[in-house]
Amino acid sequence: MLKPIGIIAALLVAPGAFAADTTFSDLVKTPEGGKALAALISHQHLPNWIKTGGVESPAQTVTVKGNDYQVYAICKPHNCGNQQFAVLYSAKLKQMSGLYLQTNEKSHRETLQWLNVSDELSIDGKTILYAATTGSLSNHPTAFNYGE
Repeated sequence: MLKPIGIIAALLVAPGAFAADTTFSDLVKTPEGGKALAALISHQHLPNWIKTGGVESPAQTVTVKGNDYQVYAICKPHNCGNQQFAVLYSAKLKQMSGLYLQTNEKSHRETLQWLNVSDELSIDGKTILYAATTGSLSNHPTAFNYGE
């Protein structure tokens, strides 16, 4: 179920631990998650709703090269079809990557802005982030686990 960021309850888990039903707003309320997001979006030209809140759904866990990551997705309120943001976060590795996707309905084009996608995550990480923005990750959660 999608929830606006403004009405999310506080996390009741230990710092650095994220329950399966956590959301993007839960993540950025933690010191580690807030710091990681600030570093990820600094010096980027991104819309303000990413910082102030959007429509979100619970995180999903994926595995890439033996490491677990949480995938968080949010979209612009009242415009989810055209503006979306997703992050791939590992508390253990203290690593966050992201994707801002903007769709132009008139030209039928998507603009993808990749944020901090390391060489180690390049193909798999981008695939997961894109799948989070399109709904494929939600529809096929086990299809996006990449082992060793």
